[in-house]
Amino acid sequence: MMLKNISSIKLIGILAVLVLVYFGIQLFKGKSRSKSFKAELVEIDTAKVTKMLIDAKGKSLELIKENNSWKVSLGEGKYAEAQKSNVKSTLNSLLSIKPSRIAAKDPQKWKDYQVDSAGTRVQVFEGNKNTLDLVIGRFGFNQQAMQQQQQMMMGGRGMQQFFTYVRLNNEDEVYVADNFMGMSLNSEANDFRNKQLLSLTTDSIAEIQFNYPADSGFVLTKVDSVWSIFGNQTDSASTASYLSDIRYVTNSNFVDDVPASALVSPTVSLNIRQNRQPDIMVKAFQHPIHKWIVNSSVNPQSYFADEKLIDEIFVWQAKLLNPKE
Repeated sequence: MMLKNISSIKLIGILAVLVLVYFGIQLFKGKSRSKSFKAELVEIDTAKVTKMLIDAKGKSLELIKENNSWKVSLGEGKYAEAQKSNVKSTLNSLLSIKPSRIAAKDPQKWKDYQVDSAGTRVQVFEGNKNTLDLVIGRFGFNQQAMQQQQQMMMGGRGMQQFFTYVRLNNEDEVYVADNFMGMSLNSEANDFRNKQLLSLTTDSIAEIQFNYPADSGFVLTKVDSVWSIFGNQTDSASTASYLSDIRYVTNSNFVDDVPASALVSPTVSLNIRQNRQPDIMVKAFQHPIHKWIVNSSVNPQSYFADEKLIDEIFVWQAKLLNPKE
């Protein structure tokens, strides 16, 4: 009986030691992990962000917030208006970065993951405080991407298929950020600018006045849902197609080397009168270098150079009256 008690005591003692060793290992692993792995890489307050610096492909881009408006650098000390929505989209994209694991800790591996000078460096400032300094590297797919894609096509959810390698600029660890497409991050000035030239509701248009040289202009008028030019009914299909074309027009060929003061008298212009909405004026100027420069009251601070805009917006009445001729 005594021997059994001694054996039981020994067994309990051994079990207690094993439990202590187990928890000791787990505690050590937890401490070791906490020193290197960061569950959160991006901790920024989007409402407090005042500046962003983006360095990619050998080019530097600066975004500055002033009086609740954003400006983007164009180089040589020039800045242009930036769309708040585009800046917000970039910040939200950064906030979506969630590291799943560490891919490497050795700086010699940075080049393999393109988190060295080949990567995109993003710095975020809240006032004078730098709250993020991140290098975005190589983009990739998981090995089971094709299988996952098939599962999704068949109605299954599957696992995330893509990831991007990222690194905090002042640290060695390279992280894997699942479901983050670093290559889609905006890094060009035009990515942040307002590309809109026209935005209107077709049903709200009451009249369009085409102002052309040498009395060649005309007025497109709608009366009881019927469009006409000087009392002559237009071809309904052609008119509907034209109105659809100008309903929403964007362009990214910005003109930044011609001052607005040099563009005084437009060669052609368009005045769109709307019901219960402000009129819209579109002006086009002939230019010796850019050929045509177009500006709209929808986006008055932006000027565009694209001959396709002329053909799309400034049509002749024959196209609306007799499209087959």
